Amino acid sequence: MGIQVWFIVLGVGAMTLIVWDGKRRRLKQRALSAAGISHNAHAAGSAPIPDLPFEAMLPPEADTPTATLPVNIECISGGSRIGSATHILGKVIADEPVLIKGRLEGTLIAPNHPVSVTASGHVASYIEGSCVDIDGYMVGTLKANTKATLLSRARLQGVVEAPRLECKAGAWLQIDVAQAASRQSVAMVS
Repeated sequence: MGIQVWFIVLGVGAMTLIVWDGKRRRLKQRALSAAGISHNAHAAGSAPIPDLPFEAMLPPEADTPTATLPVNIECISGGSRIGSATHILGKVIADEPVLIKGRLEGTLIAPNHPVSVTASGHVASYIEGSCVDIDGYMVGTLKANTKATLLSRARLQGVVEAPRLECKAGAWLQIDVAQAASRQSVAMVS
């Protein structure tokens, strides 16, 4: 085969991938609207969520790696686990600890138990738990009844409501911090 034929084959292949990606995006939008979740959905009383994909909110990579050791939050014994190949659209209410390794687009409420999002976890919209540890990506409202911990690989954009907030070096934040009666606007990058 000549070089021209190879270019034609590559062009047709690239166009096919572009069409498939467009169809996948349309199906995802239909699934979101069928589940009653708009792409800009947010919890009542919280700040609106920017219309950005998780990948668009990543901070620029640092030239030097962080010196902090990764914290293992996968040591929750028992409870519910959302695996890395799982994508949930909708509302989850749990009366046990929850570990998120996959994607959750919607609401997670476990007010009396710890909630953890691992480095591979992606959450959009709302999380509520007694202690919430984030090491992955989150866009939306995080409500911790006792303490919120943002670990070194955390990428968080939205609102944090917690009586105590711990932020490890390396976490990337663009948040509003809300306490019981007052709400302060804060944007931090570390």
